[in-house]
Amino acid sequence: MSSKGNFLLASKTINALLFRNRYLTARRISREIDTLSKTKNNSVSGVKILNRIFNHKFFYIGFLAFVFSIFLQSSSLAETTIERIKRTGVIRAGAWKDAEPFGYVNEKGKWVGYGIDMMTVVKSQLEKALKKPLKLELIEVNTQNRFDLVMDGKVDISCGPTTFTWNREKYVDFSLSYFVTGTQLLVKKGTKLDSLKDLRSLRIGVERNTTTENVLKVLDTRLNLVTVANGKDGFSQLQQGKIDVYAGDGILLEALKQRATKPDTWEIVPPDDLISRESYACLLRENDSNWRDFVNYSILRAIQGYLIEDPEFKQMFDGWFGESGVVPYSQEVLTNHFQGIVDSVERIPKTAF
Repeated sequence: MSSKGNFLLASKTINALLFRNRYLTARRISREIDTLSKTKNNSVSGVKILNRIFNHKFFYIGFLAFVFSIFLQSSSLAETTIERIKRTGVIRAGAWKDAEPFGYVNEKGKWVGYGIDMMTVVKSQLEKALKKPLKLELIEVNTQNRFDLVMDGKVDISCGPTTFTWNREKYVDFSLSYFVTGTQLLVKKGTKLDSLKDLRSLRIGVERNTTTENVLKVLDTRLNLVTVANGKDGFSQLQQGKIDVYAGDGILLEALKQRATKPDTWEIVPPDDLISRESYACLLRENDSNWRDFVNYSILRAIQGYLIEDPEFKQMFDGWFGESGVVPYSQEVLTNHFQGIVDSVERIPKTAF
């Protein structure tokens, strides 16, 4: 096709997309371009084409609609998270359904989790600050979409099994850490696993795009990694003998083991150590410091409350990680981790509890 013909098609496309009618379907636009390409009058000058576009009866309506849509987008971006929450009365909270104890559906069919409880703490604090009731709207997230939902502004906060990394920090913001765990391996009891050489001979299930996957790749490039969909899928494949090891964060592996029909059949290795240390934090939209500060204050209040044994927060943590909790966890590890965080910032006055 001649350069004039190309120009004609390009002009017609712009006309359809932006000016003629913003609500034309892609199919109709495609049909019109196809019809135009079959005409013999491809020698029409570019000036005449532009005149036709700017004199079209839908030009001004379409152009104003186009400009207005940009204005609305800019206004939306300019609104801070707290301003949006105040206006709508809703906190959009990203939560897992398959990551016990951080977010899952319990035996009663209720969506619960430590991460959900922590976001509820944020909600309660914000209700006091705004002096109005708020709704915590739970939106399902997973390891593959959690960052996109935050970056796209569809989720205000997501507290789950997400590790802080500097690479991730380029795209989202992180809160203070609200839990600590680390990479471990779930295997059938009796599996020979005394060295890296032993590990190389085994099929290791791991979720893609996770810090666990990165840790294993750095640990040894010769490991046989098998991608699994999630923790439930990984443990299922381990039980069926499709993989020999399921690698993940220790706290999540412990939850899977406890829910097994025969928990004693499985063991977590190394039992008293971590291959890597993982510090969990909540995901937040980037460059919204007021919201990040508010979330950090709320988290600090919760973990400081745990350390000083405030009844409200002691009960919350014990319910999840105490001796009789959903997934019992080392109180020494939690205490040391939380103490380090509290010591690194200004403490909240005890009168605030």
